[in-house]
Amino acid sequence: MRVRSIVLIVVSLMLLVFSIGCAKQEPPAPTAPAAPAATAPAAPALDGKTLFDNKCGVCHGIDRAAIRAETKEKWVSIVKDMQGKKADWISDVEAAKIVEFLVAEHGKK
Repeated sequence: MRVRSIVLIVVSLMLLVFSIGCAKQEPPAPTAPAAPAATAPAAPALDGKTLFDNKCGVCHGIDRAAIRAETKEKWVSIVKDMQGKKADWISDVEAAKIVEFLVAEHGKK
């Protein structure tokens, strides 16, 4: 009985010390001042193939598009459908570049 009481006291003290130690908050690290937005380099414009690889390639590869030959209207329809599957994943500007790439590479002649 006496050993059990001592173990209980030791465990309680360890939990108390642990909880006090975890409750300490460290001061936030100083951060460097942010650079002005005007000096930040602009993101490079991506071409249609790169956009296709980055956006469409998440779910399927170029082989899925390469087996098709569609009109521009059909590619627009397909890309628009894909835009609707995941909101804000493909912007309208990116979709237009992807369509131009698909028409150039896999359009009906």
